[in-house]
Amino acid sequence: MTALYTIAQALFIFAIILFALSRTDLSALTLEPPPKYRVRINDCMKKIESNPTKNVQLNFGAWKNGAVRRNMILASSRPCEYTNGRGKNNRISIGQSDKLNRQEFINNLVPQFRKQKRILFGFFHPYCNAGGGGEKVLWKAIESTLSKNDDNIALVYTGDLDASVDVILQNVRNRFDYNLDKDRIVFIYLSKRRFVDSKMWPHLTLLGQAVGSILLTLEAILKCPPDVWCDTMGYPFGYPIVNFFTKIPIVTYTHYPVISSDMLNKLKNTNSHNLRTFLKYCYWKAFMLAYKFVGSFVTIAITNSTWTCNHIKQIWSSSEPRIIYPPCSTEKLIVNDSKWNRKNQAVVIAQFRPEKRHELIIKSFAQYLAATEDVSESPTLILIGSTRSQEDKDYVAYLNKLATGEFKIPTSLIEFHTDCPYSAIQKYLKESSYGINAMWNEHFGIAVVEYIASGLIPMVHASAGPLLDIVVPWDTTRKEQAKHNTTETRTGFFFRDKTDPDFKDVSDSNKYPDLSELFVTVTNLTDEEKFSLSKRGRECVLFKFSDMKFNQDWTEVLIQLESFVRQVNESKKNL
Repeated sequence: MTALYTIAQALFIFAIILFALSRTDLSALTLEPPPKYRVRINDCMKKIESNPTKNVQLNFGAWKNGAVRRNMILASSRPCEYTNGRGKNNRISIGQSDKLNRQEFINNLVPQFRKQKRILFGFFHPYCNAGGGGEKVLWKAIESTLSKNDDNIALVYTGDLDASVDVILQNVRNRFDYNLDKDRIVFIYLSKRRFVDSKMWPHLTLLGQAVGSILLTLEAILKCPPDVWCDTMGYPFGYPIVNFFTKIPIVTYTHYPVISSDMLNKLKNTNSHNLRTFLKYCYWKAFMLAYKFVGSFVTIAITNSTWTCNHIKQIWSSSEPRIIYPPCSTEKLIVNDSKWNRKNQAVVIAQFRPEKRHELIIKSFAQYLAATEDVSESPTLILIGSTRSQEDKDYVAYLNKLATGEFKIPTSLIEFHTDCPYSAIQKYLKESSYGINAMWNEHFGIAVVEYIASGLIPMVHASAGPLLDIVVPWDTTRKEQAKHNTTETRTGFFFRDKTDPDFKDVSDSNKYPDLSELFVTVTNLTDEEKFSLSKRGRECVLFKFSDMKFNQDWTEVLIQLESFVRQVNESKKNL
C-alpha cells in the first residue's frame, strides 16, 4: 500500500501543478522584453561598428533572453543567425548581417516599424535528427510552412547537441530529399533532453517522462517563445506550460497516444490479479485522466492515421482531431513498369529498434528457409535502417549474429545496411520485389507506403496503420478505395504472429498466416499476379499519401491558424 500511496501522491501533486498552470497567465514574463533593451543592443552594436566581425554576447537574464531573442529574430534580415549555441550558455550573439545594417535592425525591433509581419512557428521535436518517419513529417511540415508565406519563420526545438545546423540540414537532404530555406530556420538547442529519455526513469516511466517534458518545454519557451506551438513528436504534458507562459495556439501532430484504452483494457483483462497489477492499473488510470486534461489546451489536433485518430477522439473529447497522412514522397517513388522485372529481394526499411521486430522477421525467414526445398528460389532478405546511438549499432550486431549464427541463414541470403543515404534506399526500393513491416500496432507506417509506391509487394502485420489505412483494397476502375478485399482489389498481404501482445484477444488472429507461411505465398505468385498487385497499390498510395496531399492538408491548418495568430499578435503590439 505504501507504493500505491506514493504513486497517488505524485499524481495528485502533478495534477495540482497542471491545474494551477491552466488558470495562470504569465505570458508577459516571457514575451515582453526588458525596458530599454533596444538601447542596450544599439550601444553594443555601435561599439563594434569598426570591427563588425567581433562577436559580442548579450545576457538579459534567464527569464528575458528568450523574449529578446524572439524580437531580434522578428527584426533580423537573416533570422537563422539567431540559432543559440549548443552549450548551456543562452546568451545572444547579434547576427552578422544585422551588424552591417545597425539602424535598420534597431528600428525593426519596434513592431510598428517592421515591414514584415512575421510569424514564428515553434516546432517542438527534441529528436529532429533521428531520421525516421516522424522526422519526415516534421521537415515536410516546415517546408510547407515556409513555402506558404515568406514571412513565416520556423523555430526548431531540438536536443541533438551533437549535431550542428549544417549536419542536421544535410541529413534532411540526404534522407528525405527536402531542400529548405535555411535562412528562415532557427535552431533552439535544448540541454535537458535527457529528462524525456525513458532510461532516465527506470520506474514510473510515464510519469517521469511527463515531468521531463514539462521541464524541456519550459526550457524551450524561456530560450525563445514562438507565435504557434507545433508539437510534432508527442509531448502533451508541456501544453499547460505553453499556455501558462505564452497563451498561443497549440497544434499537435500525434503519431500515437501516450497511453490508450487498449493498454488499460489489456491490463484490466490480464489473468494476473495480484497487488502489483492492481497498482499499475490505478497508476495508468490516473495518468489517463491527466492525459485527457492536457488535451484540453490543444487548438488543432492532428493525427497520422485512423487508428490514432480513433484513440485521440476517445481521450481528447474536447477536440475534433483530423487525419493528415504523413508525407511519403510517393510522387518521387512511383515507377511505371510495363511488366514485372525485379530482383528476388525482400527489403525491411525500419529504424533498428526492438519494437520494429527485426528478430521476428529473421526467425520467420529462417523457418521459411528450413521448410523450402529449393533455397535458390528464396528471396534475399535486406534489412535497412538508421541507428540513433551506439545501443542501436550494438542491436544490429546482435541481429547479424542471430541470423548467421543461431539461425544459420546463409550470408548470401541476408544483408544489413545502416544509415544509408536516400539515393541508396531508392535503389533498393526500385529493384526489389517485396517489402516487410512486422511492427505490432504500427500507428502508420511510412515505409509501407514507400514499398507500395516503389512497386513492391507489401508483407505487413495485420494491425493499425498498415491494415486500416495503407494496404487497403483498391478499385482501379472507380479510382477509389474498395469495400472488400478480393483478388481483383488486393494491394498486399497480411500476417499475424503468436507473439503479438493481443494475439489471443483479437477475433481474427487465425484469419492470417504467420510470416514464414506468407513467404511461401508471395514467392509462389506468378509475375502477372505480382504486376497486378503492384499496379493497384501504386495507384492507391499516389492518391492518398503524396507530399502534395500533405502540403494541401497542412496549408489548410495554416490558413485556419492565421486569424487566431493575428488576434494574439494584436495584443503584443505594445510589447
